[in-house]
Amino acid sequence: MSENFDSFNSLAEAFYNAAEKYPEREVYSQAIIDAEDSPDRPRSWRSVNFQSVKNTVDSVGLYLKKIGLERGDKVAILSATRPEWMEADLAILACGGVSVSVYQSLPAEDVGYILFDSESRVVFAENQEQVDKLIWLLNNNCPIAATEEREATEARIDLLKIISFEQAGGDERVVCWKDILAEYAGNKGFVWEEDLRRDDLAALVYTSGTTGPPKGVMQTHGNHLANVRQAFQCSLVDDPDSIMLFLPLAHSFAKLMGYIGFLSPVRLKFPGIPDRTNSKLNPDSTTKDIREGSARIVPVVPRLLEKMQSGVLAKTQGGGLAGRLLGASINAAQAVYAARNGTGRARLIDKGVYTLTAGLRKKIKEKLFGPHFRYCISGGAKLSPDVARFFDALGIEILEGYGLTETCVATNVNRLGRKKIGTVGPVLAPDIEMRIASDGEILFRGPNVAMGYYKREKATRAAWDSSGWFHTGDLGSVDQDGYLTIEGRKKEIIVTSYGKKIAPEIVEEKFKSSPYISQVVIYGDDRQYCVLLVTLLPDVIKDWAAKNGISLQDKLEEDPAVKELIGNEIEKVNRTLASFETAKKFAILSEDFTVENGLLTPTFKVKRKAVVKKYRDLIDSLYQE
Repeated sequence: MSENFDSFNSLAEAFYNAAEKYPEREVYSQAIIDAEDSPDRPRSWRSVNFQSVKNTVDSVGLYLKKIGLERGDKVAILSATRPEWMEADLAILACGGVSVSVYQSLPAEDVGYILFDSESRVVFAENQEQVDKLIWLLNNNCPIAATEEREATEARIDLLKIISFEQAGGDERVVCWKDILAEYAGNKGFVWEEDLRRDDLAALVYTSGTTGPPKGVMQTHGNHLANVRQAFQCSLVDDPDSIMLFLPLAHSFAKLMGYIGFLSPVRLKFPGIPDRTNSKLNPDSTTKDIREGSARIVPVVPRLLEKMQSGVLAKTQGGGLAGRLLGASINAAQAVYAARNGTGRARLIDKGVYTLTAGLRKKIKEKLFGPHFRYCISGGAKLSPDVARFFDALGIEILEGYGLTETCVATNVNRLGRKKIGTVGPVLAPDIEMRIASDGEILFRGPNVAMGYYKREKATRAAWDSSGWFHTGDLGSVDQDGYLTIEGRKKEIIVTSYGKKIAPEIVEEKFKSSPYISQVVIYGDDRQYCVLLVTLLPDVIKDWAAKNGISLQDKLEEDPAVKELIGNEIEKVNRTLASFETAKKFAILSEDFTVENGLLTPTFKVKRKAVVKKYRDLIDSLYQE
């Protein structure tokens, strides 16, 4: 398939080509959650082919044109990942419109900023929860943060229509997706915009806003088509593959996977929808669908792998024969793995246990990903090498990759059979140019690199130089085989009062390797030493306490035994660090970092500045004791 994508002028053309070529081929299947659903009852799956998807795209396209959508108009999608997200996106593009991605987890005011900045006229909303945010914005002034070209202001959002994927109400502008499909079923009058060009704007995808107001990255049809071709070119995917798609489609990493499924014979699998009134995540339901869907490829973010690792390790703490056997199998696998890689020794008993428990490790893999699983693609943030080695020892293949919204999206990925843990691999294809600047910053140039930031000329000039190189803001190095290693964010480097420089992400990964620790933020700017803010994994700690006969206080962060446990875990890591990187003091926080409390981005990256701002007094106290 890879050689075809350069011949298409638009994403719409690529989709209609696939629909004509493979009308009866499955595009996706989705788990069905009914009233009798239970953890032990297998789910059935709804299969949808290209002809059916084309009919849906045509019907929605007809409606959009009927309400006055014109070429170049912006249309937002405010929804969790589901098939309708991609179908709405393709309908927007087929009309010559521009698709604007909005995370369903954002609060109303953050949604309002994106709608105002992008000038969106229509919004596809998932359900009543999302529609309620939009109705609030229709009836209230929304604060709009200042940018380089615009002062802070307030604005009332005005929308032509709100199209809800589920039944919803509250405003006369709200219409239901199913009603549109019913009204336009069988209508053959839709004509997609055949004169679109590769350099036409296709999407605005907003950055996470960790360093200021989110910026709308301008991605063209050609950017996306090039990246789909590059994914095939490096054999990341192939026609017989299936991909489990549950990561937020508002992020370009998941959207790349979506386009691969809707523009080629690669099949997608979507999780079921546990509650059609809201967009809240249901990890147990999604985990079940990942296992039962058993796709060959599962795109993930590192945070999910960390939680999976913690879950597996927690079972070894549970006591009983099953827990001890699982623990012995994992320990043996890690010992044999270390011996094979020249980083340790495996005793004879380790080798024996490793051989005898091969079936148990296979069950772990199938329990997580199902029987047809081949590998995960990890992206969106840096994957801890310790987490990668843990899964590798269990025979679970994780291929780490790299990319940014501005590079639309993937630039690098490890290959099956040729991965190097700790790196993000070589570039996907030769037409992605990569170089390291004199200060260590990673630069890219190529057909997948976006145009710039929407209405942010100063920010665009700061990130794209006159030769077309995009400056990522990430620091890295490239080995003799072309494998890229990410070494931190240029703007997040900690400089102590002694002038020592510390890449926080690398150090934090080491502390997060503890089975009891969820998140870590290290701080030390202009200070004599570094301190840590730590969040806990309560269930793992409670299992540890029960196994050791320890009675815990209700507030774990105040419990002396927990403080001692975490202190010992920190000291273990300190012994592996340079003296200026070690944490001299720490504080345990009462809550984890989440999207809801504003301390994680929707892709689960820590908002370092927000954490420091919220806990400034606590950080200062660690330097006063």
